[in-house]
Amino acid sequence: MYTEDEQEDICCTGCIKYQNIHKERQQRVLSDILHLPPHAKHPLAWIIILLLAILAWILTIQQTLSMLSMPMSMVGPMGMSLGSFLLFWTIMMIAMMFPALGPTASVQFEMLRRQTSSTSTCCHLLIFLVGYLLIWTVFGLPVFFLSSLNEHLILHALTWGIGLDIALLAAIGLYQITPLEKRFLSHCNPTLGYHTAMPSPTITFFHLKTGLVHGIHCLGCCGGLMLVMVVVGLMNLPWMVLLTIVIFLEKTWLYGDRLSFLIGIGLILFAMLAFIDPTFLSSF
Repeated sequence: MYTEDEQEDICCTGCIKYQNIHKERQQRVLSDILHLPPHAKHPLAWIIILLLAILAWILTIQQTLSMLSMPMSMVGPMGMSLGSFLLFWTIMMIAMMFPALGPTASVQFEMLRRQTSSTSTCCHLLIFLVGYLLIWTVFGLPVFFLSSLNEHLILHALTWGIGLDIALLAAIGLYQITPLEKRFLSHCNPTLGYHTAMPSPTITFFHLKTGLVHGIHCLGCCGGLMLVMVVVGLMNLPWMVLLTIVIFLEKTWLYGDRLSFLIGIGLILFAMLAFIDPTFLSSF
């Protein structure tokens, strides 16, 4: 039999061991979420990317709230002309996509830092980002026309509009589980395989080209998820935040490919439920 003091010591020892095990498990989970190689964690690159994303989020929220409070003239999605929409879309892409671009930007920054000065490195990184953004800006064109068509059908032919939404959700879900999407994701998540390489730092054109190439990979990885905004509304702030988190996890998590697959299954199930009961779409 143990004395009262010995029982207290045993209890305290057990509590300490439990706390240590719990702490180790939390650290392991965090490590899995951000299981990035050292060259994908350059602080200055992350700071540049996150500052641009925060500024874009501020502008996006301001623009969204101001547009929602104004009466719409039905020119395009949410009453915007093509030019206004592309500007809004580009800023929104900076807000939503740049946080997940941190690992890639860090890889580029680290490779450039070894070959040139800090000022030149930042300039070349910005040129890379311009090339990356050009791809997403061009992608805004089909999004604009698809969203315009969707809004027109919802207002004038509701059944066709619902059918378009269901078809979009099913198509996006199916694409998410294809090997092609996984291949594009491997170019964006440094824990899953290949990563975009930076060419010679002395040739500006190639930094732009590298940004364009990575933008194509990123579009192949996340373009389908961006089309979900056509269904839920291009100015749906909660969905913007949700998709930003999902894309960030896809591109930084060790199990990003599994997450992408589960999202695809989820979207297919949503499409099936909406086909059975179209009012389910209103839950978005």
